[in-house]
Amino acid sequence: MIRLSKKSLLAASIALLASHTAALAQEVTWRFSNWLPPQHAVVTKMVEPWARDVEAATEGRVKIQILPALGAPAAHYELVRNGVADIAFGVHSYSPERFKLTEIVEVPFTAENALVNSIAYWRTYNQFFLDKNEHEGTKLLGLWVPGSYQLFTNNKVDDLEDLDGIKIRIPGVLVERLANALGMVTISSPLTEAYDQVSRGIIDGMFQNYVTVIDFNMTQHMPQLFTLPGGFSASSQFLVVNENSWNSISPEDQAAIEKLSGEAMVRRFAAVWQEDNSAAFAKLAEAGVTVHPIEGDVLENIRSKISFLEEEWVEEASAKGADAKGAMTFFREEIDRVASELGVPKD
Repeated sequence: MIRLSKKSLLAASIALLASHTAALAQEVTWRFSNWLPPQHAVVTKMVEPWARDVEAATEGRVKIQILPALGAPAAHYELVRNGVADIAFGVHSYSPERFKLTEIVEVPFTAENALVNSIAYWRTYNQFFLDKNEHEGTKLLGLWVPGSYQLFTNNKVDDLEDLDGIKIRIPGVLVERLANALGMVTISSPLTEAYDQVSRGIIDGMFQNYVTVIDFNMTQHMPQLFTLPGGFSASSQFLVVNENSWNSISPEDQAAIEKLSGEAMVRRFAAVWQEDNSAAFAKLAEAGVTVHPIEGDVLENIRSKISFLEEEWVEEASAKGADAKGAMTFFREEIDRVASELGVPKD
């Protein structure tokens, strides 16, 4: 029998630990499935700079390779959860009923300012919903709002009294209920199909933020804009990484990436959206878009027609075991707090 000295045992243990640490510290490349045009701001101003920062923060051990879409836009959460992609950006409402708690940000009359809305949203979700494991199988790195949805229409609709029967593209269930309450006919589709639909007259308009209408060159087909204080709704967007991919990197690299994620990511990405939305709004008049602020009796009429959306969401989210009423109260109070923190108006 071979007996090892204490020194030999210690050396062997150190070698084993070093080997294990080296294995954890191996370089990995996460496959990012991108369904947006490669020149889109989400790619060039958000994901690509963030990916470079991840590589720098992990000293090159975690790289992110941006690939053409590995599936349809609506499939991207499942692509990551199932390991087809390691990491992806997505829109919660593209998966109807899959994400109920994220719909808190889709209710009307919240905040048009993307940064204010997003920070309040992240803090609310983190405090009230994160433990409900709605993103099971993935690591949620951040969620945010790209500004509010306002109503863009073609020249067929230049007054809110003309809404009855018009065809509107909707991105999710809650917006569908809103549109139906206003008498519209709804057509569900991802953003990638929006230009084709509106340019061919398949739809008469859509609920959308300013920058998307400018970026996708849709102003000529939708020259009428109706703006509601706080917005008709909003789009909840997310970035997730596959749970196994996340667990395959070292705790040190996880910590480095977490510093770039969460509220830091939310502030960073939402600030881009807010800056681009402000610039886009300024371009709307140049593009021939007529803005119709919704005010006075018309506003109160709209409010009475769509106020049920918040009540329905609270009921449905409560059925998931969440303190939905408390979350909604916190969210609206947090919007005011964040606006005050930043010294900016919420709309």
